[in-house]
Parts: sequence; C-alpha cells; structure tokens
Amino acid sequence: MKRQKKIEYDAIVIGGGISGILISLALSKEGKNVLVIEKDNIMGGNCRTYEVDGYHVDTGPHAITNLLNGPLRELIKKYFTVIPRFFPINTYYVRDQKKFQEFPLTLRQLAYFDILPKRERLIMSGAMIDAVANSSLNKNVLKKSVYDYMKKYNPSEKTLKLIDAVSYFLSGKSMKETPTWRMLGGSGYVDENNRKEGHLKKFIKFAKHNYSSQGYPLGGIQSITDCALNSMQKKKVVFKLNEKVIEFIIENNTIKGVKTNKDIYFSSFVVYSGFMKDLPSLTDNLDKKYRIELLKLKQTKSLTLWLGLKKKLPEISYIGSEMYFDTGTPYWAVPVSNFDPYLAPKNKQLIGSTTVIENENFAKKANKLRNSIFKAIPNIKDCVEFEHTQITIPEKAAVTVGIKFPSPRSPIKGLYLVGTDTDMRSMGITRASYSVVEALKFMEEDGFLGK
Repeated sequence: MKRQKKIEYDAIVIGGGISGILISLALSKEGKNVLVIEKDNIMGGNCRTYEVDGYHVDTGPHAITNLLNGPLRELIKKYFTVIPRFFPINTYYVRDQKKFQEFPLTLRQLAYFDILPKRERLIMSGAMIDAVANSSLNKNVLKKSVYDYMKKYNPSEKTLKLIDAVSYFLSGKSMKETPTWRMLGGSGYVDENNRKEGHLKKFIKFAKHNYSSQGYPLGGIQSITDCALNSMQKKKVVFKLNEKVIEFIIENNTIKGVKTNKDIYFSSFVVYSGFMKDLPSLTDNLDKKYRIELLKLKQTKSLTLWLGLKKKLPEISYIGSEMYFDTGTPYWAVPVSNFDPYLAPKNKQLIGSTTVIENENFAKKANKLRNSIFKAIPNIKDCVEFEHTQITIPEKAAVTVGIKFPSPRSPIKGLYLVGTDTDMRSMGITRASYSVVEALKFMEEDGFLGK
C-alpha cells in the first residue's frame, strides 16, 4: 500500500489549555490551518467546569481581572463570535476570627481596617507610599522580596501573616520569594500594562481605587473555553487528543514539525503552550544559558476544597471573594453560586476555597484547610452536604525574586511560546491572555501573520 503523504499545517499548537485555545482561535481567524495537539482527553486545562452531585465546580476558583480594557477583552473583541458573559466582582474581603472587612485598597480604607491595630495600619500606609514612590524613583528596590522590603518597618506577626497570605495569592509563593513589584502590580497600584504611568496618577489610586473591572464568567469558567472553541473558524482547526509531543523536528535552528507518541506532523510554525520548564526535554537546540533560565522556573501546587451547603448562609451572602489569614491555613474563597445560582442546586450554595501546598501530605493539608474554614465561619460546618477536592498548578510558573520568564519569541525560528510562564503580568486567564497578545505581536513582526 502506498503511504499517504503527510499533511503540512500552517501552524501547530501544542497544548489545549486556555493559552493554546486562545492562540488557536486567533490563528484560525487569521486564516491559518491549525493543528492542536493535547495530551489529555479534553480541552481547557484549568479553564474547565464539571458537574459533581448536582454542583458545578470550576477547576479551582477564578476571578477574571482587567476585563474592561485588558488582554482577554482585546481578544474577545477581535476574535470571539460567541461572547462570554461576566458577573461583576467588585469587592475583596478579609476575614479573621472576629471580623469581616473590605480589603483596604486606599489609605482611607486602611485607616479604618481595624483587623490590624492602629500602629500596624500606620506602618502599612508608610510602606505603601514608599513602595509606589520607589516604583518611579528607585526600581531596583522593588526587586527585593516583599519580606526584605517590609522588615525595616518592623511589622507585627499578624501583619506579616496578612502580607504573606496576599503574597501567596498574588504570586504563588511566600513573601520571602515574592518580589515587591509583583505586590504593587497585583494590588493595582501600578498599571502593569503602562510602565510609563505618571507618578501622580499612581498616588491618586490611594484616594480612589477599585476592582470594578473584575468579573466571574456566568456558567462557570468553562464558558470561556466553550465560547473560544465555538468561535474558531470552521474547518480551520483540527484537534488531536490523547497525544503527547515528545520531540521537536528542527533543522538549521528552524522548526519543521513535531513528533508525538503516535505520529509526526509538519509545519514551519509551532506554538508551544506546555510547561516552559519542560521545553529542554523536547530539543537539544537551546543554548546552556537559556536552558538554565527555564529550569529555574518555580511552580506552586494549590489545593481547592469545594463545599456545597444545604442552605444559603448570611455569612457568605456577599458579592466578591474573601481571604482568611489569621490562624491555621490561610485561604482565598469565592462563593461562585452568589454570582451564578445555577452552579448549585436550588436554594443551596457553593463556595470554593483554595490554599497553597508546599511539601505537604494532600490529605493532611485538606484537613487543615477544612478546619480553617470551620474556624473562620463556624456556622458552615453543619450546613455542608457536599465536598470535592482538587489539586492543580494554577500558574505554570510562579513570579519569584530573580526569576525570568522567557519571551514568546523563542531562540528557534518559527517556534513561539504562550502561557502563564511567559508573561509576568496579572494572574490566571488574564496572564494567559497577555501572553497570547504578545505572541501575536511577534508573529506579525516576523511576517507570519498577514501572509
């Protein structure tokens, strides 16, 4: 039998998580024939929602940032024909064992944030003002860890616990590894999209600052995946599931295709959206320095505990999300059924709480997290009728001191990189979207788009 000639694609995308889906959508709308190769049997990665016992849980809790003018909105406007809908998440809260208050985003809010003693609020105010000043005057100072930056102010143990919890949820690592600039950007005091933002404009945020551009996707996080998949140019995208790329085909430092555990596919244009730390295992065509930088990338595992409640509790009736930090295991929680009641059975409630796992036994950590939730919200214990746990890697690389993320343009001609380990701005889907927007710019500069 005569062997069938191998098909050559305009582009091959490796990985079917949200970064791979978004870049595949964009390329299909730009007229390219795209092959998507995904090692699992389903698309979406961490951007999925699935049903368990009548409750619909996301793969980890989500809040989509920078929705008004951010990178996801840019991609939606340009490439989506099926548009996801978002419910506004305007408020972040902080809970300790005694109080529940809005997270202090302005100096005025901080002055009334009596979860911390007055002395600690003054310390935090001074540190915030100094940090924003240094963002324009002495940027090297902001490369220090948050802990190294804060220790000169001699904060109390409780203040350090709060700072540490915020660091974990903004970068995936503790305050001893999180750079100070990440705390400023993640908290919204510095515009990560405008590095030339004026000094005065930064300080104005201390008087008026909010998160009005954040939202939760109706229908769960899966709705973003579904809208992107349904917006793809028909007959332009082919999916290969349950197939793993094991090697790049490279000639003269130029990509020619990929080899999987099942077949070989050819293209002079490949987009890799897997873990960047795994990139050296796919090719020997990377110089030593580049390899070392990739292998330095750090990851964080998160544990999410979903609780279904047989009735709605007034303690978690708010619209927003909360952080608990005081005693036990700190966590970030999102009562998703407050935004979309269809995620829980009628008159019931669903809340997801997530924390970081660091060299800990999964079952023991889950028990610690559960105990923290019951300590923070005592009435929740007797209302729990459903429990579901997940372990995920929420970001493909954590933003840490001294770590560099690779550019979307790789050293190999025709090989581009996307994902939450190629762009340090924001978190989650927003960070993935930033990486896709930047990659598309490089592709246009290199002449691949527009041909």
